[in-house]
Amino acid sequence: MTVSFQFPYIHILNLKEKEKEQALLELGQIGRKKEAIMEEHRFLDQKRNLLLQKAESGQGTASIADIQQQNEYISYLNQQISKLEKQINLVEKEIELKKLNLLDKQKDEKTWNHLRDKAFEKYIQKQKKIEQDLMDEMAAIRHFHQRLSM
Repeated sequence: MTVSFQFPYIHILNLKEKEKEQALLELGQIGRKKEAIMEEHRFLDQKRNLLLQKAESGQGTASIADIQQQNEYISYLNQQISKLEKQINLVEKEIELKKLNLLDKQKDEKTWNHLRDKAFEKYIQKQKKIEQDLMDEMAAIRHFHQRLSM
């Protein structure tokens, strides 16, 4: 009579594991999104700095129209950089929320794993008791037969 251990709430444990994996996946996706925005920010910042350096060094003679156009372009780059900085701040807030969500999911999974482990320990103790009872019964029967045969 061998009955294997079955955790009655295995479906909940599996769900909690999947929720944790999903939270981890979402955190990774938002992290990659932040990296892409930061890369674009670095690119625009380098472009702006290069234009400013050229303007400061006064390379060649430039017409007023060229200077105005360059100033407008630098202003445009500043606006784009500002937008990206706002996006980075929003993404950082979202990352913090995703981290908190992941922590909650990890706690849930750990709780259900602990419950499963406790249930398994109870199962093992019950199996040991059943085995011990059978051994005691066999010893009692053997002892009874030995007394009868004397």
